[in-house]
Amino acid sequence: MQEREWNETVDFLVVGSGAAGMTAALTAHDHGLRTLLIEKSRFYGGSTALSGGAVWIPGNHFMPSLGIVDSQAEVFEYLRGLTAGSSSCERIRAYIERAPEMLRYLEQRSEVLFVPVPDYPDYYPERSGGRCGGRTLEPLVFDGLRLGGHLAALRSEPRDSFLMVLMNIKISEVHYIITAGWQMMGFLGVLAARYFFNLRARFARKGNTRLTLGAALAARLRLSLAERGVPLRLETSLHGLVVEGSRVVGAEVNKGGEIVSIQVRRGILLAAGGFESNAALRERFQASPAASEWTVGSESNTGDTIAIAGGTGAAFDLMDESWWTPVFVLPGGRRPRTMIVEKGLAGSLIVDQAGERFTNEAAPYNDIGKAMYARHAATPTIPGYFIFDGNYRRKHSCGPVGPGIWQPDSMLAPYLRDEFLIRAATLAELAEKLEMDAQTLAATVERYNRFADKGVDEDFGRGHSANDRYYSDPSVRPNPCLAVLESPPFYAARVYPGDLGTKGGVVTDSRARVLDCDGQAISGLYAAGNCSASVMGRTYPGAGGTIGPAMTFGYIAALDAAAAAAASAA
Repeated sequence: MQEREWNETVDFLVVGSGAAGMTAALTAHDHGLRTLLIEKSRFYGGSTALSGGAVWIPGNHFMPSLGIVDSQAEVFEYLRGLTAGSSSCERIRAYIERAPEMLRYLEQRSEVLFVPVPDYPDYYPERSGGRCGGRTLEPLVFDGLRLGGHLAALRSEPRDSFLMVLMNIKISEVHYIITAGWQMMGFLGVLAARYFFNLRARFARKGNTRLTLGAALAARLRLSLAERGVPLRLETSLHGLVVEGSRVVGAEVNKGGEIVSIQVRRGILLAAGGFESNAALRERFQASPAASEWTVGSESNTGDTIAIAGGTGAAFDLMDESWWTPVFVLPGGRRPRTMIVEKGLAGSLIVDQAGERFTNEAAPYNDIGKAMYARHAATPTIPGYFIFDGNYRRKHSCGPVGPGIWQPDSMLAPYLRDEFLIRAATLAELAEKLEMDAQTLAATVERYNRFADKGVDEDFGRGHSANDRYYSDPSVRPNPCLAVLESPPFYAARVYPGDLGTKGGVVTDSRARVLDCDGQAISGLYAAGNCSASVMGRTYPGAGGTIGPAMTFGYIAALDAAAAAAASAA
């Protein structure tokens, strides 16, 4: 048998440049492994760069200074209860134990820095082991100019208005813009001043280089890799895995149409995201209707690595799951907008196509997506409708539409005024435009208004949880999530069960090793992030419950490969 010829040899190959992949590459390099990172897109950052960038790290080192006590036992109780058997206890324990370690490592050894969001509650804070704050962290604001030539390749969202160019804000700053008023106008003024007085960026003809959220996290990781000289090859995709005996020993990668063979001595990490942008896979594995147009994940996440891993005998799980969120789908093929803030603001509700409420609109966004699919199985709910009145319109945003107090309907772009928003002088007229029974919609709004007057949602408990109230209007009494709908005109916008990305893929163990259908580790193959079945199973414990595990298991994979290398050398 002729011996294979390799074009290149490395110790550790990372496929995918999101938070999982870059964390792993950084860690592997620091522990003596010759590391290569490849990314099939011409942009790095993956879905991480488009996300909120938060990490959910229970027991993190910031919590004691905030006066918040946390324990591994309580976190385990919380996650075991939420996952309800959809994730292994071994992987949950590994996450609880190693996530704080990963966080400390990055903060001490790299440009990756976080700050706590002290009052951001877990998504189920009232559950046993839950907390009303402290476990969610966000990346420190980052000056994009520090990236130099690497800034241009950072994945970013298109900005369709000057206001959106300014809106590089932190999670902790969202409350400044929830309600239109002097606080919001003042904050927008601060943002504008920051933008215009950033003279280095203006003279360089760059955009808004004050990077926040996922862009800041991706940029900090990229700078850390650049400082170490770790190569990141863009427009280079995984073509296949090379297996000898029972071990993955290399990879074939496609660079500009040329197939290159890379020998990998210590391990390959698959960290290339899920399959949210692959319509065929969504139709095969996920609930109907499924549409890749409803995702806010990266368009390059098409499940390639998941399929390639299947060729090695890898087992799969959670392929029917996603990190669900309601979204507004905009005309003209524009990127969808998540409804993370709007859905719980007072003076609004979500109804099915019959005009009836079916869930607590302020609940965790993952639950809203699931509720839409569950309801749709019984009665048409996809799309549903976000209903609000003139008072809400004046005070609050609705997706890309700013508060009416400074962006009235007459100032909206035609695609927003005439296609995105559905406006009517009365509820009856609105029902007619939505092709639903006017009496049903009227009865729904009347019942909701009674709950708002009392401050108690007797049907779905909206506003009861601390999580419901995080994005709410504190000026509204007695329940900041409930206000009557009575001020014309009335509005509607279509709502779809979108997602932040899929969360199913190859099955891994507590060391991030890919497992086969017999539960045995495939030697030399690791996975982290959304191409692996999530440690969070079918739940979503808190803000950052996606990226926190992705980074942690990328870190674990790199350390495991480094430990194997050290043992081999001994």
